[in-house]
Amino acid sequence: MGLLSDLTVVEMTAHRAGPFCGALLADMGADVVKVERPGAGDPARTQGPGPEKKSGYFQALNRNKRSVTLDLKADAGREAFMELIADADVFVENFGYGVTERLGIGYDDVTEVNEDVVYASVKGYGKTGPLKEKPGLDLILQAEGGIMSVTGPEDGDPVKVGQAVGDLTAGMFATIGVLARLHERDRGDGGGRFDVGLFDAIVSVMNEYPTLYSLTGDVPGPQGTSHQTVVPYQLFETADGSVVTGVPSDDRWEDFVEMLGRDELLDYPTNADRVENRETVVDIVQAEFEQESTDYWLAELTEHGFPNGPLNDVADVAEHEQARARDLLVDVEDPDSGEITLPGHPIHFPDHDVSVRSPAPRLGEHTDEVFADVAGEQTTLDQWRDGGAFGD
Repeated sequence: MGLLSDLTVVEMTAHRAGPFCGALLADMGADVVKVERPGAGDPARTQGPGPEKKSGYFQALNRNKRSVTLDLKADAGREAFMELIADADVFVENFGYGVTERLGIGYDDVTEVNEDVVYASVKGYGKTGPLKEKPGLDLILQAEGGIMSVTGPEDGDPVKVGQAVGDLTAGMFATIGVLARLHERDRGDGGGRFDVGLFDAIVSVMNEYPTLYSLTGDVPGPQGTSHQTVVPYQLFETADGSVVTGVPSDDRWEDFVEMLGRDELLDYPTNADRVENRETVVDIVQAEFEQESTDYWLAELTEHGFPNGPLNDVADVAEHEQARARDLLVDVEDPDSGEITLPGHPIHFPDHDVSVRSPAPRLGEHTDEVFADVAGEQTTLDQWRDGGAFGD
């Protein structure tokens, strides 16, 4: 029994942001029914390597869910959807602006049959503001939201973050919104709606950058591997690789200098001194790190109590002992892929299992199962099927 095992979530989303919200809720035990277009399904199904209509990209975002197909342009399909949503706790959608209203499944339509539903909308720019009707994708919004401008080699050209940070963060914020609305409903205030945009997510994770700009008027460029306000705190080259470390507070600076054996660094006792003399400080530290191996420095830094870590690639992370111990990566037997590694849930509850219970579903795999329960009688199910509710 998961934390959310008493909840039913109807998810009508595609690609990454909306499905990530559904995956997080499903990991915590919610029954997430993913509604997909007949024939094609979520476009992510065919994007990247993997079995037919079950790409690795799709599988990572749709574990623990059930899949049904519905044609909402058919009267029978819309009727079946309304029966499905009538008993749901949550509806998550990421259609373009105005599409749900045109399909007859907007907030007003849904609350006619379920006034207590939590209605979550994930958009490119949200549902308000001058750009609300503009489509938005992660890469575009990494640029427009500013995070691309501070990412990349120092003094080099901006580059995108190596993962779809806008999509994933928007999905995470949507999950928080769902839980907040559910809490409000538990107080007796009904369900309610909310929306979050990828643009919102990117600007939010910019965090202190706009605040610092308001204080100084300075516009930063790409930061490389260094930190915008703390020195030293970055990646350093070693004799055989790289290590990332930093000094979290001024009261540890003398210990760091003693470990390095470079007393001239004592001339920069405060972080403000080190920021002002960033190039000098970093060059001295870098010169020392180049003298020994990565393993040597990881051991030294750990022994002296400084945060540190190696620069790992995907293969390293896939076998990382901490990732495996925390079930952040879980090996699952999939009927189409064989054994596949899926992401686990990042929050750990000592009294609940939030691991992967089932692999991502085939397209429409659970249509008969779900709608047999929803219809309540065989004649209605047959009528929906004959009316094209589930596609051909």
